[in-house]
Amino acid sequence: MKILGGLDSIKDLDGRVAVVRDAGEFYDVYENDVKILSVRKNLNILEILADLGFDYAVFADCKLDIPSGEYETLKSLIRKVKSAKGSERCGAIAIFLGFVKKISDGKEVVRLEFERFDELYWQRVREIEEQMKRYEGVVDVKIYHRVGALRPGEDIVYVIVMGESRKSVYKPLEECVELIKRELPIWKKEVYKNGTIWVHDKYRK
Repeated sequence: MKILGGLDSIKDLDGRVAVVRDAGEFYDVYENDVKILSVRKNLNILEILADLGFDYAVFADCKLDIPSGEYETLKSLIRKVKSAKGSERCGAIAIFLGFVKKISDGKEVVRLEFERFDELYWQRVREIEEQMKRYEGVVDVKIYHRVGALRPGEDIVYVIVMGESRKSVYKPLEECVELIKRELPIWKKEVYKNGTIWVHDKYRK
């Protein structure tokens, strides 16, 4: 789901569009000028909209810190691969879900902070997805890596591989995860109770 800047950006969009307005303690959500639900502000509005299958979200008179400009959930990604061309001949989806550890190298983690080089990131993601689709029997692949600050237990990365059978999805899933770790331009800082460290610096010592 893509996050758009203003109401003038919703013209001629292909897909479902949610317009979100500030309503005090709630966010009111409109689709085609019809109010469809209200969501308390202590809930994750982006997760709810993505799970409902919206392709775009526009926040009118609302302030949200969304540096990446997009938001996906495991459910929204599975919906996308199941609707991909060729899905009618598929019968298996393999999933990798990485999440934040509470303990890392014996230290208690307060949060992880992820940064990325957007332009190169999206180019490499698409290249890896296409590379995995060259495996026999694989029909679609989706990769999504979150950025910003994430606390222990929160999801970091999803990898979805859909194929014709279970045997066609295991190997590309494993290779895809390794390529993500080695090649995506993403930097991770671990913040502990007693200090911080960039992970790539930790392994240089």
